[in-house]
Amino acid sequence: MVTTMGPCIFHRKATTRNDPLRMAKKRDKDKRPTQFLGTYTLPNGQPVVGELRLKGVSTLLKLHSDSILACVKEASCVNGTAYTGEYLTLIDCHSPSIAHTSFKDAPTQYHADVFPHYVAIGRSHLKPDKPCISAIHFTTADLATLFYDFDAFGHVIDAKPIIDVVLQERRQMRPVKAGERPHVFYFTGKDCIVEVPTTIGKVSVHHRPRFGMGGPEGVFIKNRIIVSIEPDEPVPFNDAVDRMYGVACFLSMVAGRAQGIDHIHVTTTEVIDDIPQSLAISPSYRWKASNKSDQYKPHPGDVPLDPIQHRPEFDVVLADWVARHSGWRVARGRYLECMRKANKYGPERLVAAANMFDILPADAVPMAVELSDDLVATRDSCAERFRIHPRGIDRDSALSALGRLGQPSLPKKVAHRASIVGSKLGARFPDLLLVASVAVKCRNFFVHGSADDIDYPKVEPLVPFLTDTLEFIFAASDFIDAGWDAQRWNSNGHSWGHSFARYRSEYDMALAELRRVTNA
Repeated sequence: MVTTMGPCIFHRKATTRNDPLRMAKKRDKDKRPTQFLGTYTLPNGQPVVGELRLKGVSTLLKLHSDSILACVKEASCVNGTAYTGEYLTLIDCHSPSIAHTSFKDAPTQYHADVFPHYVAIGRSHLKPDKPCISAIHFTTADLATLFYDFDAFGHVIDAKPIIDVVLQERRQMRPVKAGERPHVFYFTGKDCIVEVPTTIGKVSVHHRPRFGMGGPEGVFIKNRIIVSIEPDEPVPFNDAVDRMYGVACFLSMVAGRAQGIDHIHVTTTEVIDDIPQSLAISPSYRWKASNKSDQYKPHPGDVPLDPIQHRPEFDVVLADWVARHSGWRVARGRYLECMRKANKYGPERLVAAANMFDILPADAVPMAVELSDDLVATRDSCAERFRIHPRGIDRDSALSALGRLGQPSLPKKVAHRASIVGSKLGARFPDLLLVASVAVKCRNFFVHGSADDIDYPKVEPLVPFLTDTLEFIFAASDFIDAGWDAQRWNSNGHSWGHSFARYRSEYDMALAELRRVTNA
């Protein structure tokens, strides 16, 4: 089911020709070139003239040479030096083929296209297979909401008592008169918002303000919040990127929508002029935010974690969540894909939401039941007899079912995770186990064609609610395991600024309708 929008209304965008903030943004964009003409060195050491264009999935390095070009093997690395001075490292490259052009009485020209998955840009080349990354830094779409440090920046309402102190430094150069209505804007200078030791290194979040020196056109302070991961020891490039994606997945769950990733930089162990080198990273496949509409924009009062007012809780949850990520990574990745669908629902999303529970690690689901000796003997005897038959779908299916005896089933896994949510939020979400059970039965209908004891045509309008139920149980139980104070969050009033809050607001009405159509 897709939510539709009404008629589009176009508004003329108001602009101010000399707005200093707009001009600063434009200057910031202008500083990031996307085309690099220069000399590139192939993996075999052959130098080639080429032009690199950074354009997302269409990023491409075009090489040209008078001599035969060496093949660029898949997953190889190409170094380049642009004529404008930048050092370029093309990582995890792929080149489909090498072509040539021939004309009569003219030398043969060879050319090739190379697609890199990542490009590192800076004052030095990167050795991606070496443990040379000491930190990775990035931004995501909703950091200003997730780390709502409201008092870090501000405006002095009555600046008259302090304007003379503010102007002391400027008055040492020349006379400056204060007027009747002075304004003072400030940044407190406390740039570190959080800093949490985790199993992947220190995860920290900082303010990075930019500002103008002032003048007749005005003054501005523009802030960017940066997430940094500093491993305990330097790591290879792919390892650093994996850690970044893991933390971005955590931030997505906290925000209630998939986060886009921008402004990626790495700090390396190489030092030039006593300065550790920082390289900008341009990924060809960039994480994009799932939905940029205000309808799904998180609100600071609705998100489950508050690192400003409840810092210890945030630290505990982040550290525990990261420590479990290696075992939960695949399942959390499926949850992230569900979030990317935003308000688009259907059978595929419900099946995906249910299947997340099937790929959870063993310590996150009920323990396997030890079978009695008689049952073990019967199982083994049946399996032996089935193996006599030739391989086939029915024979293999029976053996697979016998192998799962004693293992927790999908309904049991979902019920187990729902009970974790119920232990903290049972009073607010009555009959959550019932809703989860119906959701799993709908999944079985879509997968096996078996509707069990539900009348699917009656339940079908509730598929979005049932899907949201499975996703809520998955994420909420994950946070509760990590130390989230769900009862504190539930005790506050909420609007629609998070997927948890939206689910809570619709729960009572949707539950009543589910009871009606299922006679529960």
